[in-house]
Amino acid sequence: MKKLFSLKNKYICFKPNKFWKLISCVLPYILSIVSNSVYAIGLWGQLETNAQIDNHYGKDDIFLEQFGELNYHDSEFDGSLSYALRTGISGVEAQFYQAYLRKNLEDSPYNITAGRFEQADLTGFYALDGVAVEYKKSDLGINLYAGQRKRIELFDNISEQSLLIGVDSQFPLALSFLKESIAKLGIQHYAGGQPRFNFGLTGFANQDLKLIADSHFDLENKKLDSFLFNASSKINWHKRAGLVGITYETYQHLKPQITFRERFYRLYARGRQAGLKTYAHYEYQPNRQIMLEGRKLWRDFGDSGYVASIGISQKQLLESRLDILTLDNEKAINWFITTEKPITSRMLAELSGIIQWQKTVLLDRNWAAGLATQINHKLKRDLFINVFAEYIFHTKMENEYQLGIRLKYSFYD
Repeated sequence: MKKLFSLKNKYICFKPNKFWKLISCVLPYILSIVSNSVYAIGLWGQLETNAQIDNHYGKDDIFLEQFGELNYHDSEFDGSLSYALRTGISGVEAQFYQAYLRKNLEDSPYNITAGRFEQADLTGFYALDGVAVEYKKSDLGINLYAGQRKRIELFDNISEQSLLIGVDSQFPLALSFLKESIAKLGIQHYAGGQPRFNFGLTGFANQDLKLIADSHFDLENKKLDSFLFNASSKINWHKRAGLVGITYETYQHLKPQITFRERFYRLYARGRQAGLKTYAHYEYQPNRQIMLEGRKLWRDFGDSGYVASIGISQKQLLESRLDILTLDNEKAINWFITTEKPITSRMLAELSGIIQWQKTVLLDRNWAAGLATQINHKLKRDLFINVFAEYIFHTKMENEYQLGIRLKYSFYD
């Protein structure tokens, strides 16, 4: 609610000379990486280098970030390495998001993956340090895995201490009331913990109405700890396409076992929480769309909240959104607008603005106005440069700024 663009609330102490001195030092290094990239059969990926100055830490911070993603594929193996490096006022930070090797067994529906790899199942999206054996044939899929789960965001991660062993399956289900239905079944067991059963079902009640249901059941306590239901339908009103939908989700963390998901929920709230969301998207004119959304949040401990949003977009030329958020006595109103304009066939400019009013216990009433701009330029077929700047003015907090340059290089086999 308090965050505008990607900046945090700190003092401004702008020293551009240091910034451009850094640019002049790192550009030759960046270009050397780009020019000496190794091409290999089956190898592709991208390198991104970002030099930036902002007041993220309460004073000028000049830092350099390097993001890389390398992928390899042939008839026998798949591999991936993705990482991030950062050096700045807070020191040197590094993180590996993925580092795995997958063996594809010849003329077989099996493959084996080992290392750190991303995985998504009915309990969410995470990184797994471990091994997985996958079987896939026709519409049937089975995935057996074991390891330690992690949640990684930028350079921070939280991981489980216990070993996770699980199996997930996916298969078609013949139901008279649900067409093209796909069922998902899984079970997970933590070393020293309780096993959990996962169930999901996706299908179409008719040609346009899609239904999704996911649930997680604690077998030892015989309790349903989370449930999600979503229904969405395509619409056609006055010969214009649209989409309407509704989502209900509830989650109750169980004691005494603290599982992977609960390690994050307990940082924000205790007890049960549930949310109901309704939304509608409608193309009222060719390439012009309007979006309406409403949310209601219930919590056993703490106050409930509401969100109402309306947005209008015209392809990528113009997008505007208004959000109203309330949580007990705290309120916020945000209005955001952004537009893009091609300058040349190789250059694109983007301009964004935001106005926010918020009332909180700590800030009382604060007005904020921000402006962000960036220019994207295609130097070569596989080399891009991006220059960006942001500034946000506050009435009750310190102003914020950001200035930087980014080079992105993509290579393919």
